[in-house]
Amino acid sequence: MLFPLLMIIAIVTGCQKGRMWADEDTDSDRPNWAKGNTSENPHIKRNDESGTSRGGDYGDLYVLLRDENGKPEMIEIAGEWYVQPVDASGLPLDLDGEGELVNPELATEVEFGRLNIVRSPQDVLDQAFEEAMKTLTAPNAVITLDFCGRLTSTYDLWVEGALTRYTKTIDSPRENMALYQYLMEWLFEPTDGGPNRLAFLGQDPYNFKPLDLAASCLAAGSDKTGTVTLDEMIYINGFINAWGINPIINENEYNFQAEQKRYFNFTNYDGLGSTYRYNRRETYRNRYIQFLVWNNVYYPVDENGESNSPAIFSIADYFELNGLFTSRWGNLESVDAAKGFALAADDAVQVLDFVHGDSNIIFLPDYVSSE
Repeated sequence: MLFPLLMIIAIVTGCQKGRMWADEDTDSDRPNWAKGNTSENPHIKRNDESGTSRGGDYGDLYVLLRDENGKPEMIEIAGEWYVQPVDASGLPLDLDGEGELVNPELATEVEFGRLNIVRSPQDVLDQAFEEAMKTLTAPNAVITLDFCGRLTSTYDLWVEGALTRYTKTIDSPRENMALYQYLMEWLFEPTDGGPNRLAFLGQDPYNFKPLDLAASCLAAGSDKTGTVTLDEMIYINGFINAWGINPIINENEYNFQAEQKRYFNFTNYDGLGSTYRYNRRETYRNRYIQFLVWNNVYYPVDENGESNSPAIFSIADYFELNGLFTSRWGNLESVDAAKGFALAADDAVQVLDFVHGDSNIIFLPDYVSSE
């Protein structure tokens, strides 16, 4: 009886140490700290020897007062520095002598939804990036953008012994977030490991803009029925170290390794003075959709994927006519810097939800208006 009892104790002990989980998922979305490594939990406050505060105690939780690049504004209390949470109206909330919220119920928590996939182990995102690259570099691939700016590849594919042209839009949230990380880290510039593998998208015949692509990738990785906010986007960048090639150092704000925190520089992202600018009409005015049922008449799609329906609209025109774009930052057609980038991603989410979620709508990638 003693030997079986010792075996049972050994098995239980091994399981408690995490060595014998039969169903352990190596590609789990859970962060490392969720697997018992509490020393890696960024939510646990720790002290350092820097003499300044973290400035990030609310980093994963609250909407903060930020500048045009999304960098948090810091407030000094008794010689220490803290980030400044705001209420639903954007007004700063009171902090006590230790930098804690006096009325935490007035703060706005940031929700991440499906974007939590970026907290997967890096090798999961790396694998997703390679899958996306297979689509983008398939035989004789021609790359286009769909109705919300997602990368779409049309390439040669053998199907049942016959060579055909196949079109695939990169719609996987994980692949899109892997592309997002790469674009936000490197744009189309050389990487630490050598040539930029996405640089061809910025060259003839495509000439895509890296941050426009990144905004659409962020949208494709988020909840289709949700929204993308400024704080959500900034926190996501922090999770995946997406600071860009010309990052901003936030003085007096430190991470849990006592290192000054860095942020993407939307007002000088290339180091040459370029500011990110988003123009809603310019983005969507030449992307057209068609309604198959119009005035109670059904216009079917033929074998070539075309319909005789007269109901063809520019996405920009239709959304503006029907008030479908949200206006969290006012009725602005053109927005710069971090807010412009977040708005570009949020607009793409709304277009994706509207077009993708309605079987009565088809996208016309090759349509050119006669006007």
